[in-house]
Amino acid sequence: MKHWTEPNGILLIQIPIDWQYLNPAFKGEEEISPYSFQPYDESIGCFQLSCYPLEELAPKVANANPEGIKKLEWRESNLEDSEFCTRLYHGALGDQALIGKYIHDTKLKNDPRIEEQLKIVRTILNTVVIVPQTDRKLAADLDKSDRFHASLAASHDLLFSAIESESYIEIIAIAANQIDAYLRLSIVIAKQIKAQTNDIDVKYFFQADGEWGIMERKIYEHAKEFGIIDDEKFDELNALYQLRNRVIHRYVISNIKTRDLVDIATRYLKSLESTRLILASFENKQANEDYGVYGKVLGKNQNDTSAIQRLHAGANDKHLLQRFKRKISHKKT
Repeated sequence: MKHWTEPNGILLIQIPIDWQYLNPAFKGEEEISPYSFQPYDESIGCFQLSCYPLEELAPKVANANPEGIKKLEWRESNLEDSEFCTRLYHGALGDQALIGKYIHDTKLKNDPRIEEQLKIVRTILNTVVIVPQTDRKLAADLDKSDRFHASLAASHDLLFSAIESESYIEIIAIAANQIDAYLRLSIVIAKQIKAQTNDIDVKYFFQADGEWGIMERKIYEHAKEFGIIDDEKFDELNALYQLRNRVIHRYVISNIKTRDLVDIATRYLKSLESTRLILASFENKQANEDYGVYGKVLGKNQNDTSAIQRLHAGANDKHLLQRFKRKISHKKT
């Protein structure tokens, strides 16, 4: 199983590692409930989960339980029309009213696979944990951190593919992305070490559509400010940045030759490796502490096979392309 966190940190659930979270897959759609899930392969239905403040959906229940609902119990019912069958689940826990659904084609009503899927749905529903209000920001930030790491893992698939096909412009673009990511992660760790905190400065991990975010050269400045890179590395990164922009934006209108791309790509890969080693030094430094993304409390065991499979599942969610898809079995975790 792998955990899924509601985008606002309100609740956590465990879903099969070979199931996909669908909401972010729809371009331009806001990530709001109902939150939808289904298997990567051979899906015959869709599971949805929604959460609402208990005081809005059931004010009398909320008033009768000022400290929240202590025990989760699900009420199950069915809806059916000419096209779809919907298995409904209503419950409440903590300060949240919960609604689960499993929707499938009416033609599959008597298909034994549906009952197998419903067993999985019931298992998922019984894993719901409502996060205390004081911890919801941390839960949401940790989720953004997990997505950041999954995206970074997915970028390595793109880089290896570009190297294999000798796609030099793609190598340059992806390596620049990864250097930026390594520095962002190093900055977050450095700030946690300095403050001795679990708090994540999530602005380094996530940039929503329409947000300016922190630009690449600002990341270089921040990394230098926190002592992550020295003057020599700072100058190297800025020089590569200028070359990268020339390649990406002015290849056609400049005197740069395709042969030059080989040298630039090679320089980027060398810089990428040295930046990775800088990150590794900060990861190792924090690994002995009780706080932070790599600390003893929040950190993950590098030898944990299930953690690696969850990372692979996250990379699958990032790609959403068959070409890069890893086969993952929930039975192994």
